[in-house]
Parts: sequence; structure tokens; C-alpha cells
Amino acid sequence: MSKIHIKNDGYCINKFLDRIKSKLGNTEAEQLKQAAVGIVQNCVDVYSTTFGSGDVGATGTGIVSNHHKGRIPNGTTGLIYGKVQSGKTNTTIATLALAEANKFRCFIVLTSDNTWLGKQTADRFANQIKGGPVVFNWEQWKNDPREFANQLHDYINDTGVVLVSTKNVRHLENLLKVLKSAKASSVPTLIFDDEADNASLNTNEAKQAKKEKNTVPDSKIFELIAKIRQQVANHIYLQITATPQSLLLQNLDDPCQPAFCVLSKPGNSYIGGDIFFEANSKHCCTIQAEELDKLKKQGGQINPGDNWDMPPGLKLALCCFFVGSIYKMKSAKDMDAKYSFLAHIDHKRITHSTLEKVIRNFVVELDKALRSKSSVTKREDALKWLSQAHAELSKTASNLPPLNDLVVELEYELRNTIPKVIDATNPDKEPKYSPGINILIGGNRLGRGVTIEGLMITYYGRDAKQKTMDTVHQHARMFGYRQELLDVTRLFLPEHILDDFRAIHESDEGMRQVIDEDTGKIKLTPVWVGRKLRPTRANVLNPAAIGAFTPGSSIYPRDPLWKASEVKKHTEALDKLLFKFTGEDDEDYEVDIDFLIEIISEMPSRSCGPMYVWEDKRVKQALQAMKKQDIHKGILNVRRGKKSDGLDLSNQTIRPWVSGFAQSQWLSKPRQKYTDVPVLVVMYEKGEKQKNWDDQPLYLPTLILPKNKFVFMFNYSEESEEVEEQQEDELEWDDSEEIDDET
Repeated sequence: MSKIHIKNDGYCINKFLDRIKSKLGNTEAEQLKQAAVGIVQNCVDVYSTTFGSGDVGATGTGIVSNHHKGRIPNGTTGLIYGKVQSGKTNTTIATLALAEANKFRCFIVLTSDNTWLGKQTADRFANQIKGGPVVFNWEQWKNDPREFANQLHDYINDTGVVLVSTKNVRHLENLLKVLKSAKASSVPTLIFDDEADNASLNTNEAKQAKKEKNTVPDSKIFELIAKIRQQVANHIYLQITATPQSLLLQNLDDPCQPAFCVLSKPGNSYIGGDIFFEANSKHCCTIQAEELDKLKKQGGQINPGDNWDMPPGLKLALCCFFVGSIYKMKSAKDMDAKYSFLAHIDHKRITHSTLEKVIRNFVVELDKALRSKSSVTKREDALKWLSQAHAELSKTASNLPPLNDLVVELEYELRNTIPKVIDATNPDKEPKYSPGINILIGGNRLGRGVTIEGLMITYYGRDAKQKTMDTVHQHARMFGYRQELLDVTRLFLPEHILDDFRAIHESDEGMRQVIDEDTGKIKLTPVWVGRKLRPTRANVLNPAAIGAFTPGSSIYPRDPLWKASEVKKHTEALDKLLFKFTGEDDEDYEVDIDFLIEIISEMPSRSCGPMYVWEDKRVKQALQAMKKQDIHKGILNVRRGKKSDGLDLSNQTIRPWVSGFAQSQWLSKPRQKYTDVPVLVVMYEKGEKQKNWDDQPLYLPTLILPKNKFVFMFNYSEESEEVEEQQEDELEWDDSEEIDDET
């Protein structure tokens, strides 16, 4: 596909970038511009290839010359792949402003069905787009869409219009009427679908696959978006999300399958997963999972005298927040600056209510103790907890004042600190902040798409039975542009949920790297492995069972068998299989995929749960799947040490293993050299007692996955078909498990 020449600037885009420079600096503005140029270039190229040249681009007319008729053409969908809380809206606005300079004239922005979030988005577009298309939102046409459409004729053929609508059935139906009456199909159109993986896909896909498609209708939002796309037939549809798993796994002929992808890269001041989920992160504090159970079990109980059970992890988290907030308040230039604590442990309203009572009771008692309004013992306990919090924050806050200086100020601030529950019971649909200290409690309304102002401490314990990678990732509200708070920022959560976040972060980073190196053309082929999987979106399968092998990543068993009674016969078998591969440790051999499978079969391990992707059977299935994609050869590397008598690795006593067997240099070279085939690194270990083994030699594997070919998705479920069907019926749309008590 040849590139059509595009304009790289214009009044509208330049005005927007000037605004960004004044707020975020030149570097951020340049990054936004480059992202917009990449996206618009793709849009212009795809549009011209699909509908004919001359309508859009530097010399475009802004008028549709060859009206498309029939089904939505393949290849007209693109993906803007951002990071959670990374400013994807700015990328969208920059793209829109540059697309206006390249003669797109109708811009449709589909946003969250959360009304206050939708209005927030509409206001941002209206306030930041100057000298270009005129911005309207669903409130302006809801009473009489056709009459409203008459107003658009003055704008749509000039500099264009922006139509912002929430993904609400009634609002989308009205938008469709506006587009028909305004004859929007006469101009090139760009559709931006924010959080496109959330409610825009066909949530009846699995039911249609199980039954006759014509007996099960498409889900309503999906159907209406398809009608809008058909109405403005000459268009490009841009999906925007930080969690594209379900989008990338659509059928190749599905209108929601992205044909190209552009990464929206965060600015230098962004705080993301590399801060919280790296090994031994100082910004992450683990708590006991049992304390979350205790908090939830208190829901609905009668507590005479408000004697609520305050677990130690929550107590320390709150004290860190109080100490950190006072520190920042003392040094802040803005007297009205806001600092927030977020507690997100459940989707149930009864839990939110309980948590509010527990926290409020603790704050009241702490306030009284500091002001000597209670016993001396309670004041000593209060100072002990604050001292522990001060010690914790001192690990990263080098300029933290002495605790005594902070306590003096805290004595005057705590009495005004009242926890706020943000869920369906609260008439305020959005957080209402006060200057200074804010404590927010909730679930879904403080989840996807919400930015928590001044978020400093997050206490997270959401542990759904049905866990999806994209949903959990969207809960990472601790991400964002809060560099000035980083030194006192903490995430409190149980170890097993931290492991989930780490695995998801690693998968996301790997996916982004592959797409970046792939210049956004998405050559990745989704390969589903597992007898119960269908080629459909992840969130209409059993979401608790979805996991992924990241392209180009190295994977290894987290709990290999090592006792003599378990591995002696396997070591003997591998001695025979590998006897001819006796060259230098750096020597690589090309072998059949079937031989790699045979070798892995002799290195058994125990499964460590869904979030650890190595499982013996699953790895062998992945290699079998490669054969179906015409990869019949792989690379084998056998390492026996300098004297060929075995390596001296130590057996990690903690299971699952936190690090692999292979040294980084053993993996980096083959990863760069063999990008299109699997590489199996086999390590022969002496297995000596002094290294915590069982005086039994053994072999340990690490598999490097192909970098440019596949995404491997797995279903961990061994449920019966009857159970699977029940789960399917419950999953009417993404995040259904989260909505139960919020509606």
C-alpha cells in the first residue's frame, strides 16, 4: 500500500499542540504530534486504498467521490493502543485536529455510557478544538435529531463537525438519525470509539456460534455501531483502548478486527506498571489476603459501639496516606491541592458500606488519640502506626520531615476527613473532592476510564472468581501523570493479586513491543490452543480461563520436578535423546518441532495456577499449533557448563520460582537471531545436595516463543459444557461480574 502525501500541520492541530506545550512541555507535544501523524497517515492510506484517492490527504477535496455501498469493507478498522491512564484522549484530539487538515469532515466520538464521564469527554473536545470542526454532543440533539441535523449543513462541508455520543442505545439511535438527515455520508468520516473493547463488540458472538446465527440477534450496541458505520460508509473506524486483547482476537473478517495499530506512548512523567510491578518495587506493599476476607465478612453485621475490625494492612495504608498528604501539603504551592486514597476491594455495595464504617471509625479514633482526647495508650498506639508509615515512606521520600513535625499538622486535618463511597447508592455519580485529604471507596464507578485526582495510596483487593486480563488491567487506577507524588505513592495488595498484575503487565509490554517493531501492521495471528476455545473475543469465553503467551517472551516452568524419585527416569531418557548435541554451550541446532515436544515431555513440572503460563501440556499444544502455521522447525540449544559436566544452579526453595533458570545472555542472542521460530534452551543441572537438589542430575527448559508470528491464548477451564454454557449466559457484556451490585 503506497503512502498518500498528508499535511503535518494546520491551524487546528497547531493551536492544540501550543496548549499541550504550555501545560506539559515541548517533548510531550512532539510525541503527540508524531502519534497523530502516524495514525492519520494510516487512515488516509487505508481510506484511499479502499474508497479511491482524492477525497482525503494533503490535496484532498473533503468530498466523497465514490460512495461505498454494501457491507462494511474489511481493513477499515484501526487501533490506537495506549496505556492505562496515559492520556489517550489527548492523542485522539491531536489525531482529529490533524485529520481535519487532511480533509476528513465528519468526526464521530463514541464514549463511555457513564454519563458524567461522557460529558467530561465532550467538554474536553469542545474546549480544546479551536479553529477547526465544531463540536456537538448527544444532549444537543436528543429532543429532535432531525431538526438538529438541519443546523449541521452550515458546518459539515466547511471545517467539519464533531459529534460526541455515549454508547447508550437511545443516544446511538438518535445519532443515526442525525447522520441520515445531515447527509453525513457525503463527506469522509473518522469514527473514534473510546474503550472499544468494553461495550462495542458483539457480546452474542459465542451464542451465535453455538446456535444458528439468525436465531440470535447481534448485541444492540454492536448492531447500532455497525449501522452508523454503514450510514457513513466512506469512513475509518479507530478503536481506542489500553486493553486490546479482545479486539486483536476477533475473526479476521470481523469489522472490529483492526487492520493497523499505532501505539500511543506515554510522556516522561507517566507512572506505570514498571514502577509498581518490577521485582522488589519500593512502591508496592503486600498485605495478607485474609484481611480482605475479614473486611468483607463484616458486611451486614451488627457492631455495637462501632467496634469494627481494622486489619493491619489497611491501617498502615491509611497512615501512609495521612503522613504523605501532610508532607505534600506543607510543601505545596497550591493551597487547594487534592490528595486521594482509593480503596477498591469488591463490587458489592455492602462491602463499600462496611469499609466506609471501618475507615471512618479508625479516622475518628486516630484523630482523638492525636489530640489527647482519649487514653495515653491509644495515643501511643497511634504514634506507633504513624511511625511505621513514616518509616515506609522514608524508603522513597528522601526529604520527608520528622514525624513530630507532621503530626502537629495532622492533628488539625483529620477531623475533616470523611470517607466517601462512590457507587450506585451515592447521588453523586462522580467523585467530589475537597482540598487536602480525600478518601474514596468504591468499585466500578472508580474503575475503567476514571482518573482519581491526586491519587497517592491505593488499597486494592478485587479478586473476582472470573478474572480477565483486560478488566484487571483497567483497575490500575494507580497509573497516571503524578510524578510529583511518586515518592509517597504506594500500592497495597495481596501477593497473589500482585502476581496477577505482574503477569498482565509483562504480557502488555510484550504485545506493545511486538506491535511497535511490526510498524503497526499487526501481522500477529491469534492462535487458540485448548479443546474448548472458539475463534471469538475473549470476554465471551470463560474469562477466568483466559491467559496468554506473549510473543517473543521466554517462558519456563515455575515448579519443575527435581527429586530423584521423580526425575531419574526422565534424565536417563534425555541423556539418550540429547547425546549427539554435545558441542559448545553456544552452539544451536535446527530440529523438528516434534523433537522439541519430545524433549519437553521429559522435563515435567507442576502447574502453578492460571497466571503462570507454563503448563506442560499447554506448551506442547502451542508447539503443535505452530506446525499448523507451517513452522515445522525450531532451534535447540543444550547447555552443560564449561566442563560439560553440568551447571551449578541453585534450587529455589520458594514455589513458584520468581526467576528463571537461564542467564539473560543465554536468551538474548537467540531471541534476536531466531524471531520466527521457537527456541528451546535446555540446561543440564548437576543437581547436587549443597545446591538444594536431591543429588540427582536433571534437565531444565526455557522456551523462547516466536516474536513476529503468534499470540497464544489459552483456556485453563476444565469445566463441563453445562457449566460453560451457564457462564456464557451470565456474560452479557464485558465486566458483567463487576456490575451486579452497581446497577
